[in-house]
Amino acid sequence: MKKSIITLFLGAAILLSCKKETVKENTETSTKKENIATNLSEKIEIAHNKEAFLSQEAIKFNVVINFGGNEILNATISAATNSEYAIIEKKDGSKIYVNKENVFASPELKEDASVRFHAYTWSYFFLLPYKLNDVGTKWNFDYKSNETKNIFNTAKLSFEENIGDAPKDWYVIYANKNTNVLEQAAYIVTAGKTQEEAEKDPHAIKYENYELTKGIPIANNWSFWGWNNNDGITQKIGFAKISDIQFIKGFKNKVQNIPNGFVKK
Repeated sequence: MKKSIITLFLGAAILLSCKKETVKENTETSTKKENIATNLSEKIEIAHNKEAFLSQEAIKFNVVINFGGNEILNATISAATNSEYAIIEKKDGSKIYVNKENVFASPELKEDASVRFHAYTWSYFFLLPYKLNDVGTKWNFDYKSNETKNIFNTAKLSFEENIGDAPKDWYVIYANKNTNVLEQAAYIVTAGKTQEEAEKDPHAIKYENYELTKGIPIANNWSFWGWNNNDGITQKIGFAKISDIQFIKGFKNKVQNIPNGFVKK
């Protein structure tokens, strides 16, 4: 009996030791990666576990977005982790399919001018931590706003010509100084506007209530704010709730089968 207890005790001690070593190795690996990272965008990608995220085919989530007291989107969004494909299934039954640069919408959205905006904007906000070093991204890592109480590391992201639907858009990225997790991003929306017009009304998104999904930190709440280079975020203008986040498989085949009657936008 004593021999069995001793054996059991030794087995538990070995198991505990192995667990401690695994945690130690994971921590050391993460630290090494952060030390290798040469700029803020790479550090953010490491903090958001980009390698693990891209190992998944696609992600699906529910989103409700409200601006100025009005619900502008209530939908389920499925998106490839590499952002090439997406399906937006609205609560009213209408759908939007994204196949790289092509967008298809169900017949009831034929005259809806906001289709391409919805097709790309919300999934881009969701995927932003994993899009920071895409082809065509340009960085100013020396960028500093004029805010007197900025407690984040910042850099400015812009794009080369002919990249995406809105190459004149730009983002000011704010990362937590301790964890490098993306905390907020100021941005302009040039859809239907010149860059000069868009820069008169910049906004910001704050990523809040991070929770782990398969070891990957994902914000479950967004809030939207006015923003300027001197004050940073100003008045709150909207919010979004993200829920039922899950990784999915077999998505590419599904999104390439565009239903009959869908119109190209």
